[in-house]
Amino acid sequence: MDYSDKNNSKLIFREYGRNIQNLVAYAKTIEEPERRNAVAESIINLMGHLNPHLRNVEDFRHKLWDHLFILADFDLDVDSPYPIPSKEELEKKPDHIGYPKSHPRFRQYGRNVETMVQKAIEMEDEEKKQEFSAVIASYMKLVYKNWNRENVSDDIIINDLNTLSKGKLKLEESADLDMLSRHQKKRKKPAPSNSKRRPKNSRR
Repeated sequence: MDYSDKNNSKLIFREYGRNIQNLVAYAKTIEEPERRNAVAESIINLMGHLNPHLRNVEDFRHKLWDHLFILADFDLDVDSPYPIPSKEELEKKPDHIGYPKSHPRFRQYGRNVETMVQKAIEMEDEEKKQEFSAVIASYMKLVYKNWNRENVSDDIIINDLNTLSKGKLKLEESADLDMLSRHQKKRKKPAPSNSKRRPKNSRR
């Protein structure tokens, strides 16, 4: 598999979808190490809860971290609990981990969002809970816009998150629900062309 930058737009893991891939790309842009590590942990949680049926697989969490570095093109400076793999070690096509079968309450958000919300509810560390909740909400907004092809207000996302969590997850006022959507737009913005428009041929 080619992990070069120009192939970053390719979907590397169908199990996680393009939004997780965009979230990893966003994490790479975060300059503050502590926040970058927190977002990376949130991504790992998202990835794990998109595949809850495989939690008992041996070295499952280790595999998730390997997948994270593959998605980041091995260019993500975070504190991993496992040895960071090299591109050469994982040069072969990555192992995929299958698809869970579920019927989510809100189809537009995809599989297992309810499971991710439940995980956030169970978190004891309040700071990590807030960080994870904000990531989930931003993920929900991005997926909602991709699903409906229209803008959606923060109030709708907050209301859906409130419904899914039965009022147990509250976002901070400073929570940025557009962080993923904004980053996706930046990635899609075409590079300016340096070519000059040719003058029309004049008739003689």
